[in-house]
Amino acid sequence: MLSDKELHTLRQNAKVHKNIFDTIKKITKPGTRATEIDELAGKMCREAGVIPAFLWVYDYPNNIQTSVNDVVVHGIPRASIVFKEGDVVTFDFGVKDTKHGVHTDSAFTMIVGDGPHDPKTVDFLEVNQEALKRWIAQARDGNRVWDIGHAVQRYVESKGYHIVKELTGHGIGKKLHEEPYIYNFGTPGTGKKLKKWMLLAIEPILGMTSGKMVDKGDWEIYIADGSLGSQFEHTILITDGDPEIII
Repeated sequence: MLSDKELHTLRQNAKVHKNIFDTIKKITKPGTRATEIDELAGKMCREAGVIPAFLWVYDYPNNIQTSVNDVVVHGIPRASIVFKEGDVVTFDFGVKDTKHGVHTDSAFTMIVGDGPHDPKTVDFLEVNQEALKRWIAQARDGNRVWDIGHAVQRYVESKGYHIVKELTGHGIGKKLHEEPYIYNFGTPGTGKKLKKWMLLAIEPILGMTSGKMVDKGDWEIYIADGSLGSQFEHTILITDGDPEIII
């Protein structure tokens, strides 16, 4: 549980985080290099006096995870990656302040270019966003993680898409990853109970035609059949009413 001062700092971190994401959405176009986004995220953090939360955590070597098409998470923003019209790109990013050391963590997936975009891809991303909304709406004191995860899984699968079960959300706060794990599937009536003042990173992670993943041993995790991956994530605070979306 964070103190009032730490929560205040967390919300200030979130403003920096949001500004970085808003800027990324504006400048990510066909021809943009992944390294440009990575450098921008680092520069904006330095100017705001905060730290990119992922940098060198578990030896991750960059400021922002940049996952393209069938790379579903942990993408490296390599110099060889130049975004093309229609690419599906996920940006996963966090901010850590230097005083209290509290973390934000959030992600979004976008289609590069002005379109028109493939309707199936648009629907896939909209379902992922709706799954996140449904998870957050049930993130209340006393509800169980696997009850909510089960409902999210049923919704996603009813739309013809797939949960990547090995990839979960998590608690967050003074560490980037804390208990509990936040599953996007589960057995009703089971799972850890949510409690007031828990800080959580909620992140449904989907595959378009498969929920199976492949880890090739160099950070990037791929959808096994080569189809698209997608991730949307918010950091939220459990309250005595509706959850607060921090970022």
